[in-house]
Amino acid sequence: MLDEEAGDYGDVLQLSKEELMSKAFQSDEAAYEFYRRFGKCFGFGIQKGDSRKDESEMVIRRRFFCNRAGLRQRYHYDRLDRQRGHRPKMRTNFDTKLSVYLDVVSRIWRVRKIVLDHNHDLTPIYMVHMMTNFREISCSVKTQISGMQAHGVPTSKILEYMAGQAGGYSLMGFTKKDAYNYIQWCTR
Repeated sequence: MLDEEAGDYGDVLQLSKEELMSKAFQSDEAAYEFYRRFGKCFGFGIQKGDSRKDESEMVIRRRFFCNRAGLRQRYHYDRLDRQRGHRPKMRTNFDTKLSVYLDVVSRIWRVRKIVLDHNHDLTPIYMVHMMTNFREISCSVKTQISGMQAHGVPTSKILEYMAGQAGGYSLMGFTKKDAYNYIQWCTR
């Protein structure tokens, strides 16, 4: 069973571990998009992990992890020249992952290993859209922001307008900081 594109996965909530192990993908990016959607449905973020290359420098294995996997490196805590306080500890040192490999004969990416257990609370489904992995400003909203900015509307008023359209700041799909960053990026 080969999945053609990221939007062709059906209902990921109903998939068993055996069905996940039998998944096949056209590329490692398609596998990433699948796991990203899987994580969004269950309430955890995704990060790309390590990969392995063969002799011809072609990627043959890729791993994707829960964004809370592993631990923060020790030197971040030991720095004496630190000007800001430490960020809260988010890593839980658990190995939730999806590992895929390239079947060199068929040129298809297959699932090698999947670990589904988490040792932390998952994000409630009504808040998942605000996780870093899933926040984004759509093209239409970017166009609206750019147009209003070009006509001299202050950024705070643009955000008030966007929040009014969406039904509140929490329903915009992006944070105020995302909007300010986008506007600053446009003015460079």
